[in-house]
Amino acid sequence: MRTRPTRPRAVTAALAAAVWAFFLLPPQQAVWSGVYIPPWLGALDGLPVYDAIRWWLHGAGLHDFYLVFGAAASVSFVLVWLATGPTLAALGWSGRVLGWLVLTGGVITLLSYLNHPADAPLHTIWGGELFVLAAIGVWAVVAAAVAPRGVGIPAWERWLLGATLPILVGATALLTYWPHGSLVGFALEAAVLAAWAPRATAANDPLPRTEGVVAEAGRAHGVTGSDV
Repeated sequence: MRTRPTRPRAVTAALAAAVWAFFLLPPQQAVWSGVYIPPWLGALDGLPVYDAIRWWLHGAGLHDFYLVFGAAASVSFVLVWLATGPTLAALGWSGRVLGWLVLTGGVITLLSYLNHPADAPLHTIWGGELFVLAAIGVWAVVAAAVAPRGVGIPAWERWLLGATLPILVGATALLTYWPHGSLVGFALEAAVLAAWAPRATAANDPLPRTEGVVAEAGRAHGVTGSDV
């Protein structure tokens, strides 16, 4: 049963997902937008670290920067999935579905960028990560609404989950690109959940509905707000 990562490591994974997505954003936006790249992203793309990476990629025979910097964003999906595992498990079956949607986002993102050339065998999947992001945002509302009552799940967590779609849209608009920009906002949300939301002690044990004192019910069914 997956009781890991611990809370500190979950927060670290979520923050790493945000940092990684943001790090990939300037070179990816530069490839996509060219001279129309937002000036602040263009300035970041001019940093020596990105020139060094592109030089190394050229030397390795990897000339499709759109594919490289795009597919690499799948790592952020996986990190968010790892970070939120015990937290989403505490929501019951709907939380587990949300977790699988997040992991699916990583798979679809990887396949999407690998198949972006017009002659690629799965070219129709290109851009499919947008639909997964939308599904994550919509299903998060469902998960927040149908999560078990009386097991210690706080109202703020339900509200934050319900705001997932606006967070995704806002981060995309602010950072001007998806899924990279979207993932920055989503990963920061995941960091908050990983830091303070109740956790299931075993990520594959569903939480039954209970009645009675919230704190006692939460402990009885493996939900805890403390570090593990």
